[in-house]
Amino acid sequence: MSDLIDAHADRPDPALYERFLTLFRDSVIGVVAEGTPVTTPDGRTVSGSDMRVGNTTHGDGRSRILAWADPEAARANFGPRFNAGIAGATLLEMAGGSEGCAGILVNSATREVSLIISAETAAELTA
Repeated sequence: MSDLIDAHADRPDPALYERFLTLFRDSVIGVVAEGTPVTTPDGRTVSGSDMRVGNTTHGDGRSRILAWADPEAARANFGPRFNAGIAGATLLEMAGGSEGCAGILVNSATREVSLIISAETAAELTA
């Protein structure tokens, strides 16, 4: 996914963006999880009822979910900037259905570049 973000940053291309959106929806994405974790009877840690993801107003001041593509590579290249992984489809639902959320800012795992998924696009992908 980061390769698509990087390529789109170098040369914006609608076909690359569409491929990125498909891969995003079907991948685990790094996020900053906030809230109380809960331990299940089998010992797994899952989100509690107050779980939410961190936002950023980087760039234009509009609030977007802060996310990282390719979490394992991002952690190896940039350190622990996030603390959880979540399904891309779930993030699209969150961004498309949250009042005041302008979308998702997705950081590349290989370069310090990012790509935005608007709240409108997120809503279309989950309709």
